Amino acid sequence: MREALERMRIRADRAAEDSDLALFMEVLYWGELLVKVVGAEVLAGIQDDRDRNRYALEYRLLRADGIGEWVSVLDEALKGPASQHLCSEVRTTQRAVTQQFPQGSSEWQRTALDNLADACKYLDVNTSSLSGRAALMDWFATFVAIRNRTRGHGAARPDILASAIPSLRRSVELLSDNLPTFGRDWAHLKRNLSGKYRVSLIAGDRNVYSSFAMETDHKLPDGVYVHLGRPRRSELILSDADLSDFFLPNGNYRHGRYETLSYLTDERRTEDGSRWLLPVDALPASETTAAPDMELVGETFSNIPPRIESYVPRPSLESELRALLDDSRHPVITLLGRGGVGKTSLALEVLHAVAKADAFFSIVWFSARDIDLLPDGPKVVRADVLSRDDVAREFSSLMRPGRDWSKKEASEYFSACLSGEADDGPFLFVFDNFETLRDPDELYASVSNSVRLPNKVLITTRTRDFKADYPVEVRGMSRSEHAALVDESGLRLGVLHLLNEEYRERLYDASNGHPYVTKILLGEVANAGQRISFERVIASQDSMLDALFERSFAALSPAAQRVFLTLCSWRSLVPRVGLQAALLRPGNDYFDLGPALDELLRSSLIEELRDDEGGAEFLSVPLAAALFGKQKLVISPMQTAIEADLELIRGFGVTKSVDASKGLGPQVDRLARVIARSVAGDDKRLTEGVAVLEYIAHEYPPAWLRLADLQIEFGKLVEAVASLERYTAVNAEDREGWSRLAEARQAASDPLGEIHARLRLAELDSAPFQDVTKAAARLTSVLSTRELDIDKDVRHRMVDRLRRTFERRASEADATDLSRLAWLCLHLQDLAGAKAWAERGLALHPTNDHCRKIIDRITV
Repeated sequence: MREALERMRIRADRAAEDSDLALFMEVLYWGELLVKVVGAEVLAGIQDDRDRNRYALEYRLLRADGIGEWVSVLDEALKGPASQHLCSEVRTTQRAVTQQFPQGSSEWQRTALDNLADACKYLDVNTSSLSGRAALMDWFATFVAIRNRTRGHGAARPDILASAIPSLRRSVELLSDNLPTFGRDWAHLKRNLSGKYRVSLIAGDRNVYSSFAMETDHKLPDGVYVHLGRPRRSELILSDADLSDFFLPNGNYRHGRYETLSYLTDERRTEDGSRWLLPVDALPASETTAAPDMELVGETFSNIPPRIESYVPRPSLESELRALLDDSRHPVITLLGRGGVGKTSLALEVLHAVAKADAFFSIVWFSARDIDLLPDGPKVVRADVLSRDDVAREFSSLMRPGRDWSKKEASEYFSACLSGEADDGPFLFVFDNFETLRDPDELYASVSNSVRLPNKVLITTRTRDFKADYPVEVRGMSRSEHAALVDESGLRLGVLHLLNEEYRERLYDASNGHPYVTKILLGEVANAGQRISFERVIASQDSMLDALFERSFAALSPAAQRVFLTLCSWRSLVPRVGLQAALLRPGNDYFDLGPALDELLRSSLIEELRDDEGGAEFLSVPLAAALFGKQKLVISPMQTAIEADLELIRGFGVTKSVDASKGLGPQVDRLARVIARSVAGDDKRLTEGVAVLEYIAHEYPPAWLRLADLQIEFGKLVEAVASLERYTAVNAEDREGWSRLAEARQAASDPLGEIHARLRLAELDSAPFQDVTKAAARLTSVLSTRELDIDKDVRHRMVDRLRRTFERRASEADATDLSRLAWLCLHLQDLAGAKAWAERGLALHPTNDHCRKIIDRITV
């Protein structure tokens, strides 16, 4: 953060040219910024823990009414319970701030303390804490006293301030130049649609962040980071990719928002603080927290929670999971699905059945759940474990209660039991809500690398960013399962009389078979005592939507977020290729849509349908997820770009599931019409519309035909020919393509190209005879008028080719048609053939002028 401090130094130099009072105030602002940045760094270095120590300290700082609270929080972070969770790299700051130095010491900390004490003499501030052995924590407390004495509650005379300034400034400069905080590698990271990051270096070495600028597999949210072993986000320092300013919390927390202040520009603004809305009280345990001790459950020792009483059977999933747990092939199994879809209740149901079979010595349950989805709404709860160390310690204490396990011993014992090297076993280790662990990728790598059959691992998670497991996807309930849930919940709530078949269908469609959404909606029906509008109720359930989707949304890449918000804005099925065309239209930054859609499908935020032939793909978003996305879109910086994308997507029209079975044709036809109506002489819009249809056509070739229509309508004949050529290149047996190409080439005055297309058309098995005879008529015409200037041999082969095609279908010809065949024979100098076909024509129609003229020509 030397960048910010250097700017403060410049401000102080400028203030010195104004007045002593201005300089003194700038030095105080400089000191305040220093205190807050040190506090922000230390809190960034506190690792997640079950007691949420970092959250508790952040909660206080967002509500802090002065710099004194920042010093109190810093003191608690460095000396209190939270200090146990400091990462090793931030302990250099801890030592620099908490180590005491006697008077006369040559260390820079002592010099800073002495300079501050000297300034205090002029300002009538007590310096007893700085005498004898003192630490920089004493410096911070005394600085608060100076600030309150001079700026907060007092008004010292300018001459007194002038005397204090030199010592005060030297003291602040010593901290700015020497604290480890300001020698670290700081950067602002912003993830681009490509998945790579824009790295804006604030201070230090850019190389430590180089992988973020070159690789796409990182998933850190945008923000300011300090490198403490790895990049750790500082939630309390806000900036942008241009580093135009730096903001820190300034209190005034109200209604989920708090004030921030820039010490560089004096600008204030408010930020969203809803993450810190809940008070820092002791959280209750989850309803699926592990039992405190290992007990005999069936035939197996276990700490698994009880079965969920209101569980509705899901036979297919239960059978699949039970088979995987019983087999000897899959050591790691993952239950994957949206929040509230029933992963935990399914796991518990099957685990209690497994426990009765004596297949495992022990089933061990680890809950990382931090939110319980209850019928009356989501509730924040305390997770049992958050890290591998928590897991190892919890497991070891369960297996050997009463023993005092060291961190190393617990880790080794856990690994031994996973690998089968311990005396006990086999084990089934169950990790519930795996994605909420502090570092799920690290724990997964450790567990999957160590586990050996017959030991097994079962994971429940909303997101699956790891491999080498066997995934079981838990989607919404089937209609029969959903009906059973509605019966159970409706009976319990006393609303069965309101639930007729039509209303049940609407409930299933609104909830997408999601059990938790269904329970919430039925609860609202019970509260109202009548049938309600499901969509309106879902939209009003902010806490439910956040609990179900916020974590999954936050974990998405910017590209996946862009796709999700776009789909949420159009409550209809969207063709995948159409979405691609809209998002990758001219003017949009390029990104790879495939991985973004894969992310959304893995997170169960979107669903995929195919047409009856299994070709065209359509994408949709369940109602609850779509309403959540609409709320996100209101505050998203992507809103303007998404609105532009929607103009094109709307062109496909509203598509329902029944329409998807018909394929892409109707949607592409509609889009082409919409583009044609919207162009109205605007070349830029025409160019954009052409680019969209071209993109679609690469995956759905019939779109080349619609594109050609558009180009012909606006006088782009050459371009239309090219589009039709692209279509026939991949649909060589399609009559419409060759027919359209022949007509377009004729209109473009390309006789050779026209005749080639008509020959190909005539040779198609599916071509009606009229295509054959028309080809003969056009070929005879261009040859007679000498429009076709080609080599004699080429002309001969062309005419002979059409003659043979014609003769194979001569039985379908009338007299005029046969006259055309006779003309082909004349062009080949086959007078006998020409006479024979003309006479056959006259036999069909004795007065046919065309055949009579050919006979007359031959006999002259």
